[in-house]
Amino acid sequence: MNSYTSNNSHLLIVNRGEELIERLNQYASESDLNSAWLSGLGGADQVTLGFYDLEAKDYVWQEYSQPLEIVSLTGNMTIVDGRPYWHIHGVFSGQDFQSISGHVNSLRVGLTAEVLITPLPMNLTRSFDETTGLKLIDDLNAN
Repeated sequence: MNSYTSNNSHLLIVNRGEELIERLNQYASESDLNSAWLSGLGGADQVTLGFYDLEAKDYVWQEYSQPLEIVSLTGNMTIVDGRPYWHIHGVFSGQDFQSISGHVNSLRVGLTAEVLITPLPMNLTRSFDETTGLKLIDDLNAN
C-alpha cells in the first residue's frame, strides 16, 4: 500500500492481493483518523457483500471469487470501542457487465484499489441501536 496526503485528503493505493479493510484499519490507526469519508475504485478478485434484513436483524452474505471491476466504493469511518470502524458499500461488475452491489464485508484487491479518504471535522462514534440491530452513528446533538 502506498499513501499520499494533501491538505484535507489522503489517497491510498492498495496493492494486488491486499485485503482492503485491513489496510484501511492500518492507515486509520497510523494516521490518527477519528472520522472520515471514503470513495474508491479499482479491481477485486474476491469480495463478500451483504444485504441487511431488517426483520431478521442480520446480514445475508454472498461471496464472489472472480475478477471484478470496483465500479464504486463509498463509505465512512467512525470509532467503535476505540477502534476504526469502516462502513462501506460497493458496486462491482464482472466480465458480463452486470452489476452486483451491497455492504462490503471483505475485499481482496485483484488489480489495484485507489481510495480517497477525506477526514471529517468531527469525532464520529457508533452505538448499538436496538430498533435496527445495527451500530448507528451517535446523535451529534445529544451532548
